[in-house]
Amino acid sequence: MKIEKLHIYGFGKHESVEIDLKDGINVFYGENEAGKSTIQQFILHILFGFPQKNAQLLRYEPKSGAMYGGKIHLIDEYGARIIVERVKGKASGDVTLYFEDGARGGEKELSNLLHSYSRTDFDAIFSFSLIQLQGFEKMTEEELTRTLLTSGTTGMDMLTNVETQFVKEMGELFKPTGKKPLINQKLEELRELELEWKQQMEEVQKYEPSINRLHELELLIAKMMEQEKNTSDQLQHYLRWKQLKPIKEKEIELEQALENVKHITFPVDGIRRYESIKDKEVSVKITLEQLKEELATTTNNHQVLTSKELEALQSYLSYETQWHELRAQRIQIEEEQSKTLQSQMQQLSLVGVNWEKSLKSIMEADVSIQQEDQLVSLLQKQRELESQLQQEQRLLQMKQEDFDKHQTRVNESKRTSRSSSQNKNAKGIALLFIGVIIIIGLTLSFFQANWIIALITVIFSAIVYIGFMFMLETMQQADDMQKYESLLVREQQTLKEQIDQLGYTINKLVQEREEIEHLVHAFLKTYHISEKLSSSLLPKVFNRLRIIQEQQLELDQMETKLYEVRTRLQQLFGQAQEAATIHLIEDMLFHQLREYYLTEKKKAEDQQFSAKKIAQFETKIHETRLLLTAYVEKIAELFKEAKVETEEDYYTAYHLYEEKLTLEKEIERIQMQLGNHPVSLHDYEESFEYECKEKLQSLQQERNELLQEKASLLYKTKKLIENDEQSEKLQQLEQKKTELHELVKKWAAYKAVVEAIRKTMTQLKEERLPEVLQRAQHYFQTLTGYSYDELLLAPEGSFEAVKANGQRFKIAELSQATKEQAYISLRIALAVSLKEKASFPIIMDDPFVHFDRFRLQHMVQLMTELQKNHQLLYFTCHENMRYVWKEAHIVQVADILAGSGGNVK
Repeated sequence: MKIEKLHIYGFGKHESVEIDLKDGINVFYGENEAGKSTIQQFILHILFGFPQKNAQLLRYEPKSGAMYGGKIHLIDEYGARIIVERVKGKASGDVTLYFEDGARGGEKELSNLLHSYSRTDFDAIFSFSLIQLQGFEKMTEEELTRTLLTSGTTGMDMLTNVETQFVKEMGELFKPTGKKPLINQKLEELRELELEWKQQMEEVQKYEPSINRLHELELLIAKMMEQEKNTSDQLQHYLRWKQLKPIKEKEIELEQALENVKHITFPVDGIRRYESIKDKEVSVKITLEQLKEELATTTNNHQVLTSKELEALQSYLSYETQWHELRAQRIQIEEEQSKTLQSQMQQLSLVGVNWEKSLKSIMEADVSIQQEDQLVSLLQKQRELESQLQQEQRLLQMKQEDFDKHQTRVNESKRTSRSSSQNKNAKGIALLFIGVIIIIGLTLSFFQANWIIALITVIFSAIVYIGFMFMLETMQQADDMQKYESLLVREQQTLKEQIDQLGYTINKLVQEREEIEHLVHAFLKTYHISEKLSSSLLPKVFNRLRIIQEQQLELDQMETKLYEVRTRLQQLFGQAQEAATIHLIEDMLFHQLREYYLTEKKKAEDQQFSAKKIAQFETKIHETRLLLTAYVEKIAELFKEAKVETEEDYYTAYHLYEEKLTLEKEIERIQMQLGNHPVSLHDYEESFEYECKEKLQSLQQERNELLQEKASLLYKTKKLIENDEQSEKLQQLEQKKTELHELVKKWAAYKAVVEAIRKTMTQLKEERLPEVLQRAQHYFQTLTGYSYDELLLAPEGSFEAVKANGQRFKIAELSQATKEQAYISLRIALAVSLKEKASFPIIMDDPFVHFDRFRLQHMVQLMTELQKNHQLLYFTCHENMRYVWKEAHIVQVADILAGSGGNVK
C-alpha cells in the first residue's frame, strides 16, 4: 500500500492543505512547531480513527472551527486507487472509502484494507519515533513473538486475546492450592454434603433392598464414571500425545545434533577463566615491562661522580670570583680597545691616509719635534720664497711697464718733432695709453688679488699723464725736446738693466722654490700624506700622527693584556670542562657548574637508595616472572582440559561447547515440556480420537440412564423415609456433582483450547521468528559498521548484541544510540518480512538524532535500499537531512499555505 496524497480539511494547525507524495523516500522538513508531527498523526488518525476524548493521544481538533478530518489517497497492493475519508462524527469519526468503480465502504472495508491491523499493531512495526525506541531493552522473546505473530495474521491478535482470557477463566475455575476458584469451592461443598449424606444413610439401613440397589447403582455409576474417567484420560493422554509429538520430533532432531558435539569438553566457566587469566597475564607482562624499564632507568642513573671528582668540582667553584673579574676585565679592555681603535680610525681619516696600507709605516715614521721643526722650517722658507717671488714678479712687471712707457715716450717725442699735426693728437694718444695702462694694471691686480698693483697702476698712470703733458709742453719748445729725448733713452736703458736683473733673480727664486717643494713632497711621501693637503695643515698632521702612534701603543698594550686575560679564562674553562661532563656555556659557566655539582651530589646521595631500589625491583621482577609462569601454566591447563593447543582452537571449542550446552538446554526444556510422560511417535493411530469420543459418549449415555434409575429409587425410598432431609441432601449432592462435572468439562475445554493455541504459537514462532531475527541481525551489522556480528535472543528470552571479538552485551548495557539502532533494525526487519502480507508505508519521526555521522550514513544507505520496495515517510527538523537523498521528495512543512488550499508537491 502506498500513499499518493494527503488532503487535510482541518487537523491541528493545518487547514485546507493538499500534500502530494511519491514512491520511495518522502522527507517532511520543518523547524520545531512547524507541524511535522501533526501531519504524521493525521495519517494515523485517518487510517485508525480519532482517539477518545479521555484518551492519552491528542485529537488535534482545529481551534479555528474548521471541519475536523481529511482524506488520504491510497494505492493498495493490487494497484487499485482508494480514497479514505474520515470526518468528525461518532467517537472515532465517520469513515468512508471511495473505490475506483464508484463503490463505497466503511469501517469493515477499511479493516480489510489494513489487514485487520489496529493502531497499536501498526505503531509497533511501521510507525515509530525516538520516544518509541527507548524501551527496546525491556522486550523479551515472548513479546517479540507475539508482536510478530499478531502482525499480518488475520485473527491472530484475537486468538492471543482468547488465550489470555481462557487462562484467566481457568484460574477462576481451578487452582491446585486455591480456595476461591469455583471447582475448589464445589469440591469442598461435595466433601461436606457426602459426609452429611452418609450420616443420614446410616439411619435408613432398614430399607435394605432399595438401599442395596442404590448401592449397586452407585457402584455401577462409579464404575461408569471410572470408565468414563479412564476413557477421558485416554483421550486427554492422546491429545497430550498429539501436542507432544512435534516436540518429541524436535527432541530427536536435537539429540542427533547433540551426538555430533557430544564428545566436546570444555572447562567450567572456561571463557571467563581464560580471559580473566589472559587479562592478568597481559597485566603482569605490562607490569614486568614497566619494572624492567624502571630498573633500566634506575641503573642508568647510577653513573655518578666519585668523591674526589666532587671535591675537585667544589674546589673549582672557588674560582668563580676570579672568573667574573677576568670576564669583567676582558669586557672593559675590549670596550677601551674598541674606543681607542675608533678614535685612531678617526685620526687616520682626518690625516687622509689608508689605514690598512699606511698604519705600519706611520708607526715606524719619526714624528719627533725635530722633524716637525724641520718641516716647519721648510714650509716657512717655502712661504718666504713664494712671497719674495711674487714681489719680484710684481716689480718686474712694473719695470716692464715703465720700460714700455719710456719706449712710447721716445717714439712720441720723435713724432712730435716731425709733425705738428701729430702734436695735436698726442693728447688723445696719451689718454688712450694711460687708459690701456690702467686696464692692464687693474687686470693684473684682479688676477693677483693684490690691490697694491692697482694703486701703483693708478699712480703710475697719473705720473705718466703728468709727465706726458709736461713733455708736450716742453716739446713745444725746440730747445728742450732733444734734452728730453736723451733723458728718456737713458732712463729706458736703466729700466732694461733693472728688468734683466729682476729676471735673473726670479729664475733663481723659482729654482729654490722647486727644491724646497721637492723636499716637502719627499717628506710627505715618507708619512704617506697626500700631496694635495694644504701646507697650512701640515703642522697639525704631525700632532695627529703622534696621537695615532700613542693610540697604537695603547692598543698593543691592551692586546697583550687581553691575551693574558683570555688565556686565563680559557685555562679556567678548560679546567671546568675537565671537571664536568656536560656541555658548558661560557656565559652560564658557574651557574651550570653549581647546578651540575648539586645534581651530582644528589645522585651520589641517592646512590645507596637506588641500590636498595634496584634490589626491590629485581625481587618484584622475579616474583612477577613466577606469577607470569603460573598464569601460563593455568592457561596451558585450560587448553589441556579443552584438548586444544592454540587460543583460536580454544575459542572454537568454546563455541562448539556452547552449541552443545544450548542443545542440551533445548533438550532439557523439551523434556520438561514432555514431563514424565514417555512419548513414542507410534503410540496411537489416527482413528483413536474418534473411537474414544464414541466410547465416551456411550458411557455418558449409560451413566445418565443409571442416574435416572437411581433418582427413581431415591424417590421411592423417600416414601419409606419420613425425614425429607436425607432425600434433599442426596439431591443436593447429585446436583453438586453435576455442577462440578460441568465445571470440570468447562475447565478441560479451556485447557484444550489454550494448549492448541500455544502449540500454534510455537509452530509459527519456529517458522517466522528466525527469519526476522536473521534479517534484523543483518541490518544491525550494517548500521553499526560491522562493530557487532550478531543480534540474538539469549536462552532466557532477552536480547543480546555480540561484537566481532565475541564479547556479549545485554541491550541495556549498550549506548542509547546503539539500542535505538538495534530496535530500528528489528522494526525494519518486521516490516520487510511482512511485505507480502501487509505492505504499509514506513513512517519515521526523527528517530536518528542520537546517531553519529558514520552510523547516520549507514542508516541513509539502508533507507536508500529500502525505498526500492517500500514507501518511506521521514519527518525531521534537521536541515542537512534534506540533502542526503538525491531523489527524495522534499516537503517543506513551513511553506504550507494554511487556509488557501495550498498544494505542496
